Amino acid sequence: MINNNISQKGVISIVLATLILSIISVITFGISALMLQQIKMSKQMGNSVIAFYAAESGAERCLYEARKGSGVCGFINISLDFDSNAKYTTTYNGSNEIKSTGEFRNTTRKVELNW
Repeated sequence: MINNNISQKGVISIVLATLILSIISVITFGISALMLQQIKMSKQMGNSVIAFYAAESGAERCLYEARKGSGVCGFINISLDFDSNAKYTTTYNGSNEIKSTGEFRNTTRKVELNW
């Protein structure tokens, strides 16, 4: 009877250790999945800022052309510089509204001006 109790205590210890290690593993995998998503989002945030500034550049250029009265304001896929792939597309309805879309890599941002 004494030998039976000793062997059961060993089994309980092994089961308990396995359970604790499983819980720690699940928590670790969950945290690493969240961290990977955060890293991906931070990369996209940088792209978002560049796309926003591209859209803003297009809107400002179109506003300048509209105020100058040149009538040329619908720019399509204008690249900003040679190093980046940032582009903007603008539309002007002729009265008081300009819509500009900036693109950089897989990120798109839109700006709308009304006056």
